[in-house]
Amino acid sequence: MTSNPPTQEEWKDLYEAARMFKELAPWKWMEDPDVFGVENPETGETGYCCIMGALGEVLGLLVYLGSEGLALYEGLQSGKITIEDEDLFARQNCLAVTFDDREMIDNKDLGIIKSLGLKFRGRQSWPSFRSHLPGFMPWYLTGAEVRFLGLAIRQAMSVAERLREDSSVLTPPQKGVYLVASIATEDDKPVLREKWCKPASYETKRVQVPIDQVRSARIKTNSQKVDNIWEVDFFYAPFVVEEGERPFYPYIALYAVHNDHYVLNFFLASHAGFEVEFLENFLAFLENAKVLPKAILVNKDITYDFFKPVAESLGISLKKAKSLEAINDARDTLFHNMTMQ
Repeated sequence: MTSNPPTQEEWKDLYEAARMFKELAPWKWMEDPDVFGVENPETGETGYCCIMGALGEVLGLLVYLGSEGLALYEGLQSGKITIEDEDLFARQNCLAVTFDDREMIDNKDLGIIKSLGLKFRGRQSWPSFRSHLPGFMPWYLTGAEVRFLGLAIRQAMSVAERLREDSSVLTPPQKGVYLVASIATEDDKPVLREKWCKPASYETKRVQVPIDQVRSARIKTNSQKVDNIWEVDFFYAPFVVEEGERPFYPYIALYAVHNDHYVLNFFLASHAGFEVEFLENFLAFLENAKVLPKAILVNKDITYDFFKPVAESLGISLKKAKSLEAINDARDTLFHNMTMQ
């Protein structure tokens, strides 16, 4: 994940764009559904811009990156994803600028502001820029991210000023399309073009880990089938592991007995490649416990897809449930113990 840091000129350009954006205050007439796209001229990826601040609580701009970022935004708008979603804090894929109070700005940001000779005064006046990637802690921007976010902020101001005069600017000609701005070259000069575009479809990537049928058969032979139902869930831990260039949130597999809420096992892995680690941990647990439940309950597609092949190979019924009460209790206890350490 090594990348080039921003130059002083790039920081200067971004902070100037943020200053003008704050002065314009487009949240006074724009709301969350007023979304538009900006194509990144360096990568071709579209960032979908959402201006925050209509309620006055958080002021700023989110640039959801690509179809993955947009899928989270659309899930929130439709209600399929709620702010109560336990993994929301680690699922964002976006660039963000927010305007915070002085005491909320960290020393690294203050050092950049000081080096640029800038001053900000008042509540919610200090720009803060962060990159959000799924599974990672919000982090400082790279040079490429600074350049794209500066472009997105300026396009956001252009759209906002036009929308203030004409409320139909972002009204799509058909459902499912967004107004997207891109930079073209005309007579050797950059020209900004806008057109209505349908985003590329997005599907969560599933990694299917091959099942060792010989090992599964051995586990079935050596295990007793019990009348228990187990609940299983995967989710991000509420703390970070500081390894590599960017701290990440570990991914947790948690197992509990449905009836008496007894915690059977939990396992932490990096969110990248968790499938292999989770499968090995699950099979090793069964080999040691020498028992098989009659059923496993899950409530997420990702957990269901993961367990379907291994459950079939072990003769375990796999079912989806609306709520996992044993997991919820175990999760609360686990999080409390982890955060107290």
